[in-house]
Amino acid sequence: MTEICLVRHGQTDWNLNERIQGREDIPLNETGRWQAGLSATYLAQEKWDVLISSPLSRAVETAEIIGRAVGLELTETDDRLVEREFGFASGKPIAGIYEAVQANDTDRVPGLETEQEIQARVFAAVEELTQKHRGKRLLIVCHSHTIKAALSSIDDTFSYRTPLKNACANYIRFSDRYEIDRINVADHILDWTKRP
Repeated sequence: MTEICLVRHGQTDWNLNERIQGREDIPLNETGRWQAGLSATYLAQEKWDVLISSPLSRAVETAEIIGRAVGLELTETDDRLVEREFGFASGKPIAGIYEAVQANDTDRVPGLETEQEIQARVFAAVEELTQKHRGKRLLIVCHSHTIKAALSSIDDTFSYRTPLKNACANYIRFSDRYEIDRINVADHILDWTKRP
């Protein structure tokens, strides 16, 4: 069996300010680094074989923080794991454009990568990485819509409206077929205002 944990990156200022964040290379903020550390501590309770990331810096830094805790180097980035292209919506307040994005509406959101397009590229990466690292346990650090694309490729009832917390873990496995194990595992991601 091959097991994959898709980890969302920690918080950025755009996440904090509820702005649509796509391919822009927005770095982690202090909270995001702290969240990545909490995720690292949680994931270090298990054994992992391979660490892979989206090339965007918020994912790479999250992966490096996790890697130090689990004893792995970040050996690979994959361009197919980048966040969704939001086109016109990028940088806009989420509240004003959310429904158009959720409707997959490329008329109201010019340049939007459709759900079908992101699913095709992300799942191609997942399948290739599964074959390359067959029988191993993979940590893949990426983005909210990247993870949703993978999950909805496995289960077509999965909704892009499902919120995924920053630095959450999402487990899938493959033997003869892909199965979703657990999603949005984030009880270990504490509120920044309650940090010691």
